[in-house]
Amino acid sequence: MEARSPKVNGLDVMLYFWPDDRDGPDFCGWWFGPKVGGDQVWAYHSEKAPTPPLSGWKVPYDGPVDNTFILQPASGYPKQQPAGYPPPYGQPAPGMPQPVAYGYGAPPAYGVPPAYGYGGPPGYEDRAPERARREDRRRDEDDRRKKDEDGKERQRNAEEGRKSAAKRKEEDAARKKEQEQKQKEEAAKQKKDLEEKRRQEQRSTLAIRRVIQKVRLASPETFEEVQKELQEILRVELENTGSQKERIKEESEKGLEQAMKRLDSIREQRQKELDKKEAEDKKRQEQQAKTDELLKELSELVEAAEIGVARLKELAAPLSEKIEDSVKEVEACALAVEEAGSDAKTATKACTDFIMVNGNDIKDSAPIPAIPGVQVTGETKQALGKLLQRINECGKTAESLIQAARGAKEQAVRRAFARQKTKEMEAMFAKYDRDKDNVLSQAEVVTYAKKEMSVNVDKALLDKVWRCTVDADERGVSFGKMYLLNASIGIVREMQRNERRKAARIAKERVLAGLREKVRAKVREADRFALEFEKELRAMEKVVAPLFGKAKTAPVSEMEEEADRCDGLVKACRDTEEKMRQRVRSIPLGFDKKYEDDLREFVNIETKPLESRVGRADLRLIRATNLSRLYREQGWRRRAQELEVVRSFAMKVARQFARLNKLTYEELFGHVDSDGDGALDEEEFISFFSTIDKDVKEEEFEPQELSAAAEEAEPEKPVQASLEEADNEAADESNVTNNVSPVAVAALDQEAAGRLQAIQAIMLQATPKPKPKPKPVAKAELTAEELKSLFRSILEPHEVKISREVFLRIVKAYYKVVKETPMTEKLEVNGSQTVHQLKVGEILEMLEGPEKETSLKVFRARGKVVGDETDKEGWVTIAGNQGTIFLQEGGHLWKVLRQSELSETMEDTQPKAGVRKVKEGEVLEVLTWPKKDEESGLMRLRVRAKMDGVIGWMTQISKDGTVIADPI
Repeated sequence: MEARSPKVNGLDVMLYFWPDDRDGPDFCGWWFGPKVGGDQVWAYHSEKAPTPPLSGWKVPYDGPVDNTFILQPASGYPKQQPAGYPPPYGQPAPGMPQPVAYGYGAPPAYGVPPAYGYGGPPGYEDRAPERARREDRRRDEDDRRKKDEDGKERQRNAEEGRKSAAKRKEEDAARKKEQEQKQKEEAAKQKKDLEEKRRQEQRSTLAIRRVIQKVRLASPETFEEVQKELQEILRVELENTGSQKERIKEESEKGLEQAMKRLDSIREQRQKELDKKEAEDKKRQEQQAKTDELLKELSELVEAAEIGVARLKELAAPLSEKIEDSVKEVEACALAVEEAGSDAKTATKACTDFIMVNGNDIKDSAPIPAIPGVQVTGETKQALGKLLQRINECGKTAESLIQAARGAKEQAVRRAFARQKTKEMEAMFAKYDRDKDNVLSQAEVVTYAKKEMSVNVDKALLDKVWRCTVDADERGVSFGKMYLLNASIGIVREMQRNERRKAARIAKERVLAGLREKVRAKVREADRFALEFEKELRAMEKVVAPLFGKAKTAPVSEMEEEADRCDGLVKACRDTEEKMRQRVRSIPLGFDKKYEDDLREFVNIETKPLESRVGRADLRLIRATNLSRLYREQGWRRRAQELEVVRSFAMKVARQFARLNKLTYEELFGHVDSDGDGALDEEEFISFFSTIDKDVKEEEFEPQELSAAAEEAEPEKPVQASLEEADNEAADESNVTNNVSPVAVAALDQEAAGRLQAIQAIMLQATPKPKPKPKPVAKAELTAEELKSLFRSILEPHEVKISREVFLRIVKAYYKVVKETPMTEKLEVNGSQTVHQLKVGEILEMLEGPEKETSLKVFRARGKVVGDETDKEGWVTIAGNQGTIFLQEGGHLWKVLRQSELSETMEDTQPKAGVRKVKEGEVLEVLTWPKKDEESGLMRLRVRAKMDGVIGWMTQISKDGTVIADPI
């Protein structure tokens, strides 16, 4: 429906109704514009009435309602006809929009055509608002009256519906009850029939299956008989199996098939056993033939050894008869025995070597099974035993003959040597026996003593010697008493030598006395130097002694300087000590070398006090050195602890910055690396931490949240209730014991004591344990000096910038497993599959979280197991809702449990001269996580000593399983 007015400003002024609501209900209604359905419109009304509304228009179409925009019907606008009256020719039927003629007036400011009532003919009275209000009131009354009638009609219909529904429900209940009774009776009858039929089926099925089982277990000899039995029972009972018929039939066929396979297997096995037996027989025969051949060869070797021993006996027999022969003859005979003994030993060794090589092949063939319990001794074993006995006999005989020959040779040689010596002495006696009367006269004795023994014999000495060697009835010294003559003259010779030695000793003592006085003078001079050294030591100790008490309170920055000062004093004392030692060592120098041995003991006695003083001074210097070293190391430790606090807090700040800005660690590195050169210099490092927020929010769970979670957890059964129940049971038992024997009472008392112990154990277990509290975050100021120290401690050797890899290593958070717990796939605990069972001591790299799990109200985090080849990842509970701690922050710091040595490379597992030794208890920072050295199989890790910053490789676990280092 549309109405068109004359053009205004070159535009058609049209009022039309748009009934299409496919583009939405807001597009269906009355529109005012230059074109039907066009994009340019001036006003809109959502009314669906057949005539244009007079007010309530939105101007513009998507703006608010403009109450000043009112339509007036033009003069001559037709009135409404009574209901059912046909419309005049050319007018629309009732219910359709009516055409509107519009008056003209001044157009509005926003360009609406003047036909909308802006202005009018003179004397015109605008009653449209009043009519609109009356129309609205009438429409509201009609709507309200219609709603009331509709409500009453609905109430009547609902009441009638409830009554009819109640009646139908009663009828349905009666019919249902009757049907249920009939169904129960029919079901009982069917059940009875089914039970009987089922029992018959079961009996038939069981009988057939018994036979099927017999078929399955039948042997080749009984198979045909059992097969006929199966066919017969199938013919009789198969039809009675009912629903099991097809299944039983299938089982019987399968049973026959299995039986056939089993019979084939049995026949095949029997054939294999037969073939095996034939092969064993053949192998037994071959083994016996080989054994016989080896025994024959061994027998020949034994016979050759016995021939060699027999020859040795022949050669050794004359040796005992040639005792009186010359040495050459005895040695020639002994040499022949040695050669024959060597040949006999060689032959015997050939027998033993043959057994060593072929002993495993010289054995009885596999015996044929005999009567159980009866042990059969093989002929080969007996023959081999006899041969071994003969070999041992040959060896023993050869060795005994060789030893006897050696003994006879030694005895013969000694006797021959004695005879030869006697001949030489007889020749000497004959030499000085010039008158050939077989005795030496006094003149001949004097000549003999002078020439042979270099002793001048006077008359008195000669008389003394003569009384000792010559009897009264003899004319001189006979050959048989030459030994007495030699002894007497030898005694005199030694007495003369003693006199000469005594004179030399007295002269030497006079010289040594002067030398000793010179030694004492040197000792006194060294003693004065020692007194000066003592004063220097006391001055040094006065400075070093307070270090022990100042180690915990002195400023770290001053400790290094003070330790250097103490080391300088110790070094000066060491130099003085070395001068003192030089003075002590120079005391025995400068004397004649021939007196050094004589003066050595005296010098040692005189210098012993000085050496003791030097030794005590050395101990004092060692103590001072240790105090200075410990003081320096304590300063290093405190500095390392402070740096660790700064490092930990700085990394928490960095991780918080990354988390709040949703940055990965790679992106965080790029943010810090302002110049984009792929490395961080000191200025970039300090600038980053100086500009970010340092107020750290706890990454982990808060203590109060942990306590709240523990309180919200399901409470355990109170212990008091268990105690009351136990007391009641004990009281009931005590009432029963009034009428029982003393033995029973004692038994009940014993049982009650056991229950009391159990109750005490329950109380001990139920006693609440104090909940562990998370460690508070150690905060640092992150001043410029602290950041500079941190930057230098992070740098790799010979580097001036922090690389990407080093930054990513230090910024990551690590946790150590302190209690076994599962790693699951998802954050939710319930229904999540376990990926890995974490063990105590494993290290976890944090990837995400911690986050609160809503069902159990625990904090969980996603992490990766460090050092695991499979790179297992998953969610882990940090702490349980009862306060149990599973993970603790840390893992990058390790403690030395056994002294070890750092090496420069991973492969150098046993360095000859390593970087330095690490002592037990020393703290290390892990730079490269443990990995296996392929050559040695040891787990090696690269570490930095927190005390002095030394870097090197070390072994985590030794080959014998000893743990050398472990996470703190």
